[in-house]
Amino acid sequence: MTHVQFLTVVAAVIRDADDKVLLTRRPHGRHMAGLWEFPGGKVRGGEAPARALARELVEELGVSIEVDSPITFAVHEEPGVRILLLFYAARIVGGDPQSREGQAIEWVPRTDLDRYPMPPADAALIGQLMEPTAP
Repeated sequence: MTHVQFLTVVAAVIRDADDKVLLTRRPHGRHMAGLWEFPGGKVRGGEAPARALARELVEELGVSIEVDSPITFAVHEEPGVRILLLFYAARIVGGDPQSREGQAIEWVPRTDLDRYPMPPADAALIGQLMEPTAP
């Protein structure tokens, strides 16, 4: 029997006053390096998803956020791993995004989101966010 690791990952959809969306680019040396993604990270054992998202954004970008409602979820599978990815709307309530892990940071107009190569699980949300009535 093959061992499968199950992970829960959280990601924030953060918009600025101009309705641009915050994306980060996975740095070299990491899995899926060079792809753009919504910022976030792994949920630790026993940690609430919203708490994990707030912790990850402090660690990765140096910002405090307020986590709003869930938007959607995706499941991504690779050999030996199954990832449940939870997307939340969030707002920055303290600090300005800074690269703390070597990642590029960019505010992207919603209408341009499909121009940024993303992991399959993140890409599933792009069409929804590009709609005029996007959450």
